[in-house]
Amino acid sequence: MLRRLFLFCLVVILASSLVGALFGAWGYYYFTRDLPKLARIEDYKPPAVTRVLGSDGTLIAEFLSERRYPAKLKEVPDVVRKAFLASEDASFYSHSGIDPMSILRAMYKNVQSGNVRQGGSTITQQVVKNLLLSSEQKFGRKVKEAILSYRLEKRFSKDEILEIYLNQIFFGNTAHGIKAAARMYYHKELSEITLAEAATLAGLPKAPSQYSPLRSMKAAKNRQEYVLRQMVKAHFITESEREAALKEKLTVYPATQQNIFASPYYVGEVRRVFAERWKDLDLDSDGLEVETAVDVHADDLAARAMKKGLKEVDKRRGWRGPKLRLSEEAYVERYLPLVPEKLEVETPYPARVVAAVGRGAVKVQLGKNFFTVNIDEATWARKFRGKDDSTRGVLPTDIVEPGDLLEISLRPHTPKEKEVEKETAYKLTLDQTPDIEGGMVLIDPASGQVRAMAGGYDYGASQFNRVTQSLRQPGSAFKPIVYLSAVDKYRYTPATIVYDSPRTFRVGDTFWTPANFDNSFLGPITLRTALEKSRNLVSADIVSRIGVDASIHYARALGITSPLGRNLSLSLGSSEVTILELTRAYGVFANKGMLYDSVFVTKIRDRFGNILYDYEQEKLGKAKQVIGENSAFIMANMMKGVVEHGTGYKAKELGRPVAAKTGTSNDQMDAWFIGYTPEWVCGVWVGFDQKKQIGTKETGGVVSAPIWMYLMREFLDYRKSLGSERLEKEAQEEAEMLGIEYAPPKVTENLDFVVPEGVEPFWVYKSSGVRANAGDPGAILEYFVKGTEPERAPPPSEIAEGQEASETSYLESPDL
Repeated sequence: MLRRLFLFCLVVILASSLVGALFGAWGYYYFTRDLPKLARIEDYKPPAVTRVLGSDGTLIAEFLSERRYPAKLKEVPDVVRKAFLASEDASFYSHSGIDPMSILRAMYKNVQSGNVRQGGSTITQQVVKNLLLSSEQKFGRKVKEAILSYRLEKRFSKDEILEIYLNQIFFGNTAHGIKAAARMYYHKELSEITLAEAATLAGLPKAPSQYSPLRSMKAAKNRQEYVLRQMVKAHFITESEREAALKEKLTVYPATQQNIFASPYYVGEVRRVFAERWKDLDLDSDGLEVETAVDVHADDLAARAMKKGLKEVDKRRGWRGPKLRLSEEAYVERYLPLVPEKLEVETPYPARVVAAVGRGAVKVQLGKNFFTVNIDEATWARKFRGKDDSTRGVLPTDIVEPGDLLEISLRPHTPKEKEVEKETAYKLTLDQTPDIEGGMVLIDPASGQVRAMAGGYDYGASQFNRVTQSLRQPGSAFKPIVYLSAVDKYRYTPATIVYDSPRTFRVGDTFWTPANFDNSFLGPITLRTALEKSRNLVSADIVSRIGVDASIHYARALGITSPLGRNLSLSLGSSEVTILELTRAYGVFANKGMLYDSVFVTKIRDRFGNILYDYEQEKLGKAKQVIGENSAFIMANMMKGVVEHGTGYKAKELGRPVAAKTGTSNDQMDAWFIGYTPEWVCGVWVGFDQKKQIGTKETGGVVSAPIWMYLMREFLDYRKSLGSERLEKEAQEEAEMLGIEYAPPKVTENLDFVVPEGVEPFWVYKSSGVRANAGDPGAILEYFVKGTEPERAPPPSEIAEGQEASETSYLESPDL
């Protein structure tokens, strides 16, 4: 009987074991048949921030889909690691992915409290849940999580798992990962984090919103206290360290939505360039480091020069009157947030007129404060410009009423005001934001690197980049390309006689009669004079002789890619181009005939520091000798005359060699100035986005040249100071190394354009181009490609009786 019972029990046990084994095998198969592959973690590359740097390493922008800065575990201080281990998984380094004791402890606490108050998930399980599974609370999902956690522990080291965890978790305040949390909450790097700050961060992943110190400092401190207690319990810190941490005052910062910190138009262009050239890279998630060519200080100078120049042009046009009329409630709601507590100088702010106060003054509400402003003192505003662009004389107080919205700015006192006002340095005055726009670009022609770019008056108001996206008529700024084609291909020289005379050109079945800006004609003049005085008839005549295709050919050689019309009006700049491409073209003259592509991005590194692109490696291969060095110098020398004697006279104030050309399109709708030194080329355009006349006398020399000067004067001084500092440092280091007395180095004076070997100087009369002697009245030292210099005029004794010396015998244009 006992034997039968024993056999029966044995059979039952074996059968149960077999069924259990089969059920277990089936269950294992059921839960593992569709498990995610661990390869997704092996190739762990979460979305990360791309950092954009200026040429000096300054952070100018960040591109992101998630704000995460991947950190290696060795970057995370010990106190930060221990805070997270104590808070989330104190036995992390001893379990194999699952901690049964933690699970049982959590179950007990949850049953005791009657709801889910604690979770038993290890750090490994949280990595699995966040990267491979959903967060749903189901039994099947928990089983899969346990299996994957065990497998993960077999595949990865503990440090690797902890590193993934610290980079993946969300902390709120836009921060993904521990490095982002340190930067967003504390404006600190990881190495600077204190115990109190680490404990606060470690308490966030459980419920980032609930425990955020930005939302509730009390809740955050309670959670911090819990983490610190756990750290003491785990023997990570002492009780005295815990007490000291609790007393530490936390300073936290809300995240800003701003991701462009400097050079906004430049940053926008970097994104566009990436979209065109590096389509396989994702700026918003690849975690790249992008080095650019922008000089942040120069870019800031360009932005300020553009603002200053556009405001001057805008005020010459006149005052456009109050912006609108509104109630006090509407002002508070719509405009109060736009006025900061501390006003920036010469920045227009919205102000509501409350009442008239005495002669020429009004009381205004500017932000939260009230001021009295004498608006009639703004003499520029006495010229009122209506919506139809008609103008009339007014006193601002004649048309301003209570409720009107004006623009008011803070400006420095004038010298006379300073004598009276001893207490303050500034006063409030009537102002207005320009409705005219502009663009400016600064390029290093020896490399193609774009150093600065102002694409408009205010990037915040308009992200449209007028340097790269706006096609406009260059007017006479296109003429140097016409002259280049004549000089380089058809042996024109600066002394060649050309004709500034009325002429009608037949183009197919139509006739075209161009005119000069001043409606006058100078007759026979030298090519140099024609360029200096920007004579339209000469440019048109040259193109009619050498052909439109020649000018188009040279425009293409100089890097202009915009469509160009095959018509004679091309000679006067009728075809639209961008500021960037025309400025780049002028850079060829400065760079001895060499053309480089425009360079914005100089180096790209991936998130691991590997170099993906380096401009220096392709720089030499990108250089193109598009015109001869001789022709480049001849053009530069002639264009110096535009500054010294012609329409670009404003640039003389720079006090150094400058070659330039102005440009004004039909009806003064576009004003250009492009100028260059031997080292830098800068172009400026001013006009309205919706084309209309700037003003009857608002030419490139009047409108754009001052803006060019505002930038170049300060920029070149800034570059000179940088050069001096570098030379002094090198001289000091050399003196110390050689053990000699330090002697201050000599700073090189302003460089001029270098005369090539194939060019020779000759004295000629500027008016006629005839060879002259040094010191002759009216003679200038002119440069010619060898073999193209003019012959000497025959002496009077050799001229036949009754025959006048014929200029055309040795001065006429080549037979074309």
